[in-house]
Amino acid sequence: MIQIKNLGLQLAQKEIFSNLNIEVKRGEKLGITGGEGAGKSSLLDILAGRLIQTEGEVNISGEVLTVTGNISADFSELRMAEMSALEKLKRTVRHLNDEEIILLLDEPTKNLDAEGIEWLINFLLERQNLTAVIVSNNRYFLKRTCPKIIRLGNIQAPKINLNCQPLPENSATLEVNNLLKVRAGETLFKHVGFTIRQGQKVALVGKNKLGRSKLLKTLYTAWKNKNPHGGAEQGTIKFAEGLKVAYMPQVFSSATAKVELDNLRDSDANFLLLDEPTAFLDLPNIEEFERALQNFKGTIIFSEDDRAFLENVATRIIDVAPSGTVDRISTYEEFLANETVKQQIKEKYNF
Repeated sequence: MIQIKNLGLQLAQKEIFSNLNIEVKRGEKLGITGGEGAGKSSLLDILAGRLIQTEGEVNISGEVLTVTGNISADFSELRMAEMSALEKLKRTVRHLNDEEIILLLDEPTKNLDAEGIEWLINFLLERQNLTAVIVSNNRYFLKRTCPKIIRLGNIQAPKINLNCQPLPENSATLEVNNLLKVRAGETLFKHVGFTIRQGQKVALVGKNKLGRSKLLKTLYTAWKNKNPHGGAEQGTIKFAEGLKVAYMPQVFSSATAKVELDNLRDSDANFLLLDEPTAFLDLPNIEEFERALQNFKGTIIFSEDDRAFLENVATRIIDVAPSGTVDRISTYEEFLANETVKQQIKEKYNF
């Protein structure tokens, strides 16, 4: 059990939080979310004894185990480089004593795909006597696992305005035919073909994250260099006249993500290509970006794993498997629930 009374923290003469009162009973799962600098990870550090609070009391009954989204424990059975993020997580939590352990999870979904996130959700739901405090900005994950969610801080993200001059409604903005991309002898994607119409918000999903990323880069290269192949080994790419395309590449830090977001805000593009845009944004920025994309009058193709973001933004879903695509005009939840889609995905991934 955890009891937090009137907890306060100051770092470098800056107040991070104050008057924090929390009680977590045995078997409860508590979600912590908020903006960057709100003190989410610092709170976990206090619970783990790695950081001393400025004021207040913390009483913990049980042994604390911290697990982060970047697990770096030393496993002698298998080199870490050969293990997926899900395999590392499973090995870390496989022998927990639910009656004694208090599990502190710091952004545990960061490097997990959709299947890995579902495994972690089920793990937490099944372990009814396991106490957990979970820091995450993944709204879908927190909603599924935590009956109680606390939002730290009162940080407002800058408003994001994405202005553009869209093409006429229902006009084709992009035509892709039979694309094939190979890297170092490995097929990243093939038989990729689709027509994108003005105003569609298309999400690229599925296990083939590298293929999704390379497809976005190939499309942008084709537009930027006015090249019908975009560096692909086979196929054609044709953008409509009058398009201004902006590309937000995959980034690996919050600072770079904010720079790319500023560049996007200033681009005045009417066609957006976004590669994992929420990966290093905090929750206020994710929510503001989500609203901006919902109101965007142009066309969007984006690769993303944030399930809430996908459900709230996408109007069309394409699973990019190495052997082809599964394409459906629907919400993400409808896509996942469709039995025909499930069968097609199994065939594309050769299950």
